Amino acid sequence: MTEAVSAPTVSRRRRYRGLLFGAVVVGSVLGVGLRVLGYPIVGEAVYWVGILAFLGVWRFTPVTLFDERDAELERRASNVTLVVAAVALVVGASAARLASVTGAFEVPATVSGALYGYVALFVVFALALGYTKLAR
Repeated sequence: MTEAVSAPTVSRRRRYRGLLFGAVVVGSVLGVGLRVLGYPIVGEAVYWVGILAFLGVWRFTPVTLFDERDAELERRASNVTLVVAAVALVVGASAARLASVTGAFEVPATVSGALYGYVALFVVFALALGYTKLAR
């Protein structure tokens, strides 16, 4: 049986989650803004400061940031993402092959690269799934 989570814990969890995601958003927005203004190196440095702040909050926070409800939401979102990617790969690859064979149009290299990216996504997923099953 799980014990009830107190209000201060929920409040602290929300605060640290805000810091966690805020670090990434602020670092990314400021980084892009600085690149647009002509400061690409400073922009990249600010971006990485945001990423490092994210990792620092995630790793060294004194409260649990995510619980089993969050894990279930992530599992569902991952499943939907993989299904959408699978449909895009199957339909996109078939359309690209048919377009090339029939001569309707030449498939741009970026489309081929994106399709190979989808293939790589599923290879990584299969490897991660296999590793996770073996690690249990």
